[in-house]
Amino acid sequence: MKLWQKIFICTLVLVILAVDGTALVLLSGQHQLLVNRERSRAMDEHSYFAASVRDKLVYTRLQTDALLLGADDVTAIMQEYLQDSKISFSSIYAYRDGQEICASGTVLRQEALALAEYARSQSSIEQNCVQILGKEGRQNILAASTILLEGRYYQIVTASDITEVFQMEEELIRYVQWLSVVCAVLIAGILLAVVWVLLYPLKKINEGTREIARGNYQKRLHIRGYDEISELADNMNQMAQAVEKNVQQLEQVAEDRKTFIANLAHEMKTPLTSILGFADILRVKRIVSDEERQDYANVIVQETKRLRALSGKLMELITMGSTRLDFVDVSLPDFFREVEYSLTPLIAGRGLKLIVSSVPGVLRMDQELIKSLLYNLVDNAAKASPPGKTIELRSFYREDKRLVFSVKDEGMGIPQKELDQIVKPFYMLDKSRSRKAGGAGLGLPLCVEIARLHQGVLSIQSVVGKGTLVTIVFKEETP
Repeated sequence: MKLWQKIFICTLVLVILAVDGTALVLLSGQHQLLVNRERSRAMDEHSYFAASVRDKLVYTRLQTDALLLGADDVTAIMQEYLQDSKISFSSIYAYRDGQEICASGTVLRQEALALAEYARSQSSIEQNCVQILGKEGRQNILAASTILLEGRYYQIVTASDITEVFQMEEELIRYVQWLSVVCAVLIAGILLAVVWVLLYPLKKINEGTREIARGNYQKRLHIRGYDEISELADNMNQMAQAVEKNVQQLEQVAEDRKTFIANLAHEMKTPLTSILGFADILRVKRIVSDEERQDYANVIVQETKRLRALSGKLMELITMGSTRLDFVDVSLPDFFREVEYSLTPLIAGRGLKLIVSSVPGVLRMDQELIKSLLYNLVDNAAKASPPGKTIELRSFYREDKRLVFSVKDEGMGIPQKELDQIVKPFYMLDKSRSRKAGGAGLGLPLCVEIARLHQGVLSIQSVVGKGTLVTIVFKEETP
């Protein structure tokens, strides 16, 4: 069962129950008021009848100048009065000593006798006993009381027909039942329209969600309003946007991995081909001069070193995130002095000049990783710089007191459109020159990862023909 059906049925049932329940409560209250009114009227008429009987006997005794009337006289006078009485009772019974002495009508005779016995057993006289009884489809109110007439106790029981009150209640209940059916139909129609209008946005959300689930991540839900449904639509749009972004990122990662693998295969193929070719020449060629053997061996050694460097860079890049780092507090001047001592022979051998400067201070770092970071940056600067140029390696504090490492060269520079690409594995601006220099395009990706592990951000600024500036900005609180 769908949501709109559940809401429709539950609301309709609750409305019908509320309307019918309210109507029945009102009818029940009204019926009780009518019954109480009839009860009071019956008691008043009963009391009036008893008083009338007493007055009749007194009048008769005065006419006959008797002190007290006899029991037979009382019975005769009472019987005569019952016949002439215009009080609207369905039945009237008179009892003396538990015996019926006269009666008018036969309604509920046995029940009247039982009520008279009950009134006789009561200690007080002229106290009305009232009872509502139904028999043969008729409803009556029986009222009984004990009165003192001419020195004897009599029980008077009157029966008043109130069937019309109960018939009126039954007719009203039937009327309410029919009215509830008509109201239920009208309410059902109105409720169906209201539920459809209110849940229509939810239907649109469901359809849009189904499209998103099928892969249409560009789908957006356009639901107006400021209620929970519009809020749900906004959340669905944000979710679809996040999913679309994640899918694009995954696709980009897959594409980058595909490119990575292709480049790796290509980078390994070239040295392996050279090694295999020259090794095969040495194996097949019977007469090889010392000069040729030296040349072949040099090629094999150089390509083997290249493979070793490539595998080392790859291993370092792969295990960077999972290797446990050894952070220690290191003095910046001492650290930069050690780096300068290690790099000066390399830079001097290429006809370049290295300037190193550092501010006083301490940085919490993994020394070997930061050395690898600076070695790679300086090595890249050296590869891009012609002889006679200068490379600067510095550390300083910015105005916001954040520590910065920088490597600046005066080399050929990097085109602006290439800046975002050079940090990807195996990406090289000049592949032939990089391979000749022993590079594989893995240095900068390593530098970016090392900077990230030290809560630093690596950025590159470059102008073609003027040089490149690489900076690593650390947070105020380093690891």
